[in-house]
Amino acid sequence: MFSKNLLFGLGLSLAALSSPMFVASANAAPETSHVLWYNRDAGDVFTDALPIGNGYMGGMVYGGAGKDIIGLNEGTVWNSGPGSNNKSGSASKLGQIRNALFSGDYKTAEDVTGSFATYDIAAFQPVGDLVINTGHTASDYRRELDLETATAKTTYTAGGVKYTREYFASYPDNVIVVRLTASEKGRVGFSAGLTTPHKNNSVKNVGSNTLTMDATVNSIKFQTRFVVQTDGGTVSAGNGTVNVSGANSATIILNTGTNFVSFDNVTADPAARAEATIKAASAKTYDQLRSAHLKDYQELYNRVRLNLGAAASNAGDITTSRVKAFNTTDDPSFVELYYQFGRYLMISSSRKGGQPANLQGIWNKDTSPMWGSKYTTNINLEMNYWMVESANLQECGIPLFDKIKALVTQGSKSAKEIWGTDRGWVVHHNTDLWNRTGPVDGSWGVWPSGAGWLSTHLWEHYLYTGDKQFLKDAYETMKGAAEFYLTTMVEEPKSGHKYLVTAPSDSPENTHGGYNVCFGPTMDIQIARDAFNNAIEASKILGVDADLRADFEAAVKKLPPNQIGKYGQLMEWFEDWDDPKSDHRHVSHLYGLFPSAQISVDGTKEEAEAAKTTLTQRGDNATGWSLAWKINLWARLQDGDHAYKLVRNLLTPDRTYNNLFDAHPPFQIDGNFGAVSGINEMFIQSQGGKIRVLPALPSKWSSGSIAGLKARGGITVDSLAWNNGKLTYLGLSSTNKDNLTIEYNGNIASTTTMAGGKYEFDGNLKLTNEPFEAVAIPATIEAEDYVAMDGVVIEPDESGEPNIGWIEDGDWSEYFVKAPVAGTYTLKVRVASGSEDESTITVTDEAGKKLGVITVDPAKTSGWNDWYEESTSIELPAGEQTLRFTYNGEGFLMNVDKFSLEGDPTAIGTVASQRFNSLEVSRVPMSNASIALMVKAPAGESYTVRLLDVDGRQVGISRGIGGSSNLVEFGVSEALAQGNYVAIVRCGSRQKVLRLSAF
Repeated sequence: MFSKNLLFGLGLSLAALSSPMFVASANAAPETSHVLWYNRDAGDVFTDALPIGNGYMGGMVYGGAGKDIIGLNEGTVWNSGPGSNNKSGSASKLGQIRNALFSGDYKTAEDVTGSFATYDIAAFQPVGDLVINTGHTASDYRRELDLETATAKTTYTAGGVKYTREYFASYPDNVIVVRLTASEKGRVGFSAGLTTPHKNNSVKNVGSNTLTMDATVNSIKFQTRFVVQTDGGTVSAGNGTVNVSGANSATIILNTGTNFVSFDNVTADPAARAEATIKAASAKTYDQLRSAHLKDYQELYNRVRLNLGAAASNAGDITTSRVKAFNTTDDPSFVELYYQFGRYLMISSSRKGGQPANLQGIWNKDTSPMWGSKYTTNINLEMNYWMVESANLQECGIPLFDKIKALVTQGSKSAKEIWGTDRGWVVHHNTDLWNRTGPVDGSWGVWPSGAGWLSTHLWEHYLYTGDKQFLKDAYETMKGAAEFYLTTMVEEPKSGHKYLVTAPSDSPENTHGGYNVCFGPTMDIQIARDAFNNAIEASKILGVDADLRADFEAAVKKLPPNQIGKYGQLMEWFEDWDDPKSDHRHVSHLYGLFPSAQISVDGTKEEAEAAKTTLTQRGDNATGWSLAWKINLWARLQDGDHAYKLVRNLLTPDRTYNNLFDAHPPFQIDGNFGAVSGINEMFIQSQGGKIRVLPALPSKWSSGSIAGLKARGGITVDSLAWNNGKLTYLGLSSTNKDNLTIEYNGNIASTTTMAGGKYEFDGNLKLTNEPFEAVAIPATIEAEDYVAMDGVVIEPDESGEPNIGWIEDGDWSEYFVKAPVAGTYTLKVRVASGSEDESTITVTDEAGKKLGVITVDPAKTSGWNDWYEESTSIELPAGEQTLRFTYNGEGFLMNVDKFSLEGDPTAIGTVASQRFNSLEVSRVPMSNASIALMVKAPAGESYTVRLLDVDGRQVGISRGIGGSSNLVEFGVSEALAQGNYVAIVRCGSRQKVLRLSAF
């Protein structure tokens, strides 16, 4: 036994695994409602109101009974206007700054670098409010947001009548809809109006049932228009209101149109846009509007389902109470709600045709919001979109992809004006609606890696989808980000290695000795490495730019490595300036761990330990978004319990508002989105060419299931289930033909996927939905070649050969055999045990009839790798049949290497005349190759040997035909790099996995 973890199975039959499904955990409670609810209105508190949105418009529903306010936003209503914010002449000062940096004169470097920055950056603006006045005094009040329908609802009783309002934002029709009904006919009455904080505005009635509000904010002109439709009653125009009385029901349909076309074009007609949208939507009934909304929204939302175990007793409480109580209850259903709320916010704030989600998504009430509610590109914008790929919301990434490509025009100007290069493009630490890319705020704003980081999102989308047309369209943008580094990085003179570094730069928002400015901060180097390598790989796939690719490859070799400092930490700067007592919210130098994959626990162990030291030094108390980043980081370190600790820190009133918005504080939406990504990373990781299953499962979520996550390589996790902390079932589907490598708890499986293929694995990562061929007797059967099992674990022995172990009382494995004739057969088993007690193996047939019992004698084996044979006789009928081997005893029982079944040779023929049915693989110790294997497969059957490195990347492949022992060698002409490897040998449904080292 080499693993200290215990594995258990659900005991799923082959029949149960024959089709994709969502597997619930054995102890899970029924799925709880995905509803946020409250027993009072939001008053005037923004972070108590409930968000709705359609990617174009956002609404915040306050839900007052007598006066209801829906705060309105539209994604292109910003202040300022077209233009750039580059300071002319900045590039001429680069030489002075670099000389100061390399000589240690940081004051001069700081002062001159700060002169590059402006304060010319725009802020996201509110549109105003839709105000509904009823004059009601309420009892029996309830306000809710149903995530499954993307519908907010307010209900209350007034004057003995129950009133209901429903609110949703429709993407198909681009309108916000409010439906008002009552329990008695003729009791719906209200006045509806529009207000705005912008002074340049005009509100007008159009006929009796329509109201418009025109306003101007610098270069942006907008019109908000709504129409009221009723069943019965009267509708009349007031003084800037629409009034309804005596109606059975009423529907308000609202849209905001603007003059924004693109970052440099504001020539559209906002009134014409709003009028056309309202005209089209008002031609539909309420039921038609709602049906289209649900069909569109639920196609996205319903893709992912999550079950983390039985709900706590307070799961039905109001959401405010659940936030306060989570650190006491650890209610898994509240994590599910928070997780799905994050996905809801993404669907609501980022859709094709709209703007990307900003610091507040698409919801803002202030004309001077914190940090401009803009796009901060040194972490926050990127964090918003970490989750779209893994959370199966890839369409929601389109606004970001469009934004990245649109930034190139302005970014090229900044590259020229600020950095003096005609090649490539740059984004500093902020941008806005107008795609400004110059430095803002101060010296810390002269950070040149925004374009490099943003470009990685384009590459990640390709890795997840394999969409070569997307890659072709994105390539010039990716190439430009890399070219900027190629032409602006300089050789540093201090190390003696002449590494390429960025200069000037900073490690985002952190200081060394009171200064921001530095050269070659770790984050910059890591991002540059990704930008270069991604462009290199993309150019290979597309077959373009061979000469430029060579330049990129040469530049990568000149980048400084990640460095470990005197405190054991991953160094944040080129020099060892880290303060081990610092609790700074930014952990920029851990970009290489996440979202990048340059640092890993199985590939760069020392750097991973250094990253862990950094995280430990920085501590677990941080802003909301920083906590979310750290969830991802601890998940990448495969420490699920620590990741969960940060989930707990996040789900407190200090870091999560009553409406579940993330608290920096104040509100920033990146914490919501980043937490979804982090939870996904706890279940599935797919960086580096390998899918890691349950890599960071916390002990609090010991049993559960999830369905619908995405993994790189065009893989969808159709179902993932675990029980008592261990994998029981994994179902995957693929959109691409590719090599698939999966790892769980030390076990590795590999197969070749086909487009549209579905692949199902048990807790040992053994494929279960391939047809099994009966093993013809006489035969030797490797214990791991079962067709079904419950509880047993495939593990290597001391020589790396696989067997089954961690066997406990009641575990079982089944084998599919074919007896040539009815008769008596000798069953032998090769076992080892470190137990002091006897244990048994009971053999039964498909009907449960006992065929024989083998007793494992502890006197004959003194350890888990001290093998010996036991035997018994069993009676078998002729033909194909399944034999179940059930293991019984106390504690851990035994390891089992193989079984053999033999009969009377005169009745069934000699062993030599029978077909060899098993797959045998062993290492050849003396060879000229780095790694040599002897493979024996059944005659006439093809086999494949794949050699993988520790990150799951394929190093080599060999194919052959069985029938005799075949030598397979890797690293003959060119030696393999020293290190650990995994050999995966497949022959039909048989698979062997060997862990090997090359020296």
